[in-house]
Amino acid sequence: MPSWRFLYSARRECLPRASLACLAALVLLGVRAGVASDRYVPGHDYFFNREHAEAVRWFERLVEEDPRDVRARMLLAKALLSHELGRLGLIGTSAFRGDEAYNSVPKAKRDPQINRSLREAFARARAACERRLQSVPDDREALHVLAQVLALRASFEFLVAKSYLAALASGRRARAASYRVCSLYPEFVDGLLVAGVDEYILGSLPWAARAVIALSGYRGNRKRGAGMIARVASEGQQNRDDARLLLALLHRRERRPAEAAALFRSLADDFPRAYTFALETAAMSEAAGDDQAALAAFREVERKRAGGEDRFERMPARVAAALARHIEKLEDRLADGAGR
Repeated sequence: MPSWRFLYSARRECLPRASLACLAALVLLGVRAGVASDRYVPGHDYFFNREHAEAVRWFERLVEEDPRDVRARMLLAKALLSHELGRLGLIGTSAFRGDEAYNSVPKAKRDPQINRSLREAFARARAACERRLQSVPDDREALHVLAQVLALRASFEFLVAKSYLAALASGRRARAASYRVCSLYPEFVDGLLVAGVDEYILGSLPWAARAVIALSGYRGNRKRGAGMIARVASEGQQNRDDARLLLALLHRRERRPAEAAALFRSLADDFPRAYTFALETAAMSEAAGDDQAALAAFREVERKRAGGEDRFERMPARVAAALARHIEKLEDRLADGAGR
């Protein structure tokens, strides 16, 4: 399913492949603290701090309290998907891409029972949205949540189930629902996100792939999609944090490391228990040519891990070992430069 290969190529990104329809990646879509009802805020905090098991438990509780809450059902499905993507090794950090020992660890296998549970979660969330839309066809929240549920389902089908045609179908429906929200509620900036990511993905494909997909009337515009994501990152309320993460990933993909570092740094400040954001900040500083800043940032991550600060001690041994090797490599590089 070519229109989702961007998500697959980003399988080691911080955002479960949101995000996209994210992102992956995607990856995706939550409720921003300080804007949303207080009942969602703890789960949102857990999720962006990469504490997916805790996020699952929180949103399960919200669904038990109110089975008609479409947003809670979507967020539960999102947390469940992210938890599984983490188990499968499809999300993490790009900081150690060149480390053979880090990349040689065998991946976990897909679990049919978990896959069934995920499909059920998507189906229940979608059914809840459709029930509300039967009563109020233009209900903004139900349409916006439906777009996100379909995007999550597309990410699952592509990344986990490897059902590419099913992923394409869900992705197209997600984009249609997102654009319907934009048409009905042009002032609702958050509604741009799912459509924006889809536009970017399709517009980023090689020319031959775009031409084949265009035969079915399915087109994308990379620049327009990036602009839509950037607008949500700047002006959004419900999905601003998702958009910030997606924009950081886009900057990294397009080799704009300084801009990516700034966004990852802001996410690390807002979600200090997410050690992956701190690692990405360091990695992007290194990619931008600032080895001193990168070394300081990597050392700070190691200091927190060793001291058990901000729950960094939960870092897997494989990541901790790669971090130690990378710090040593950077120290040697800087020492060699100083000796010349």
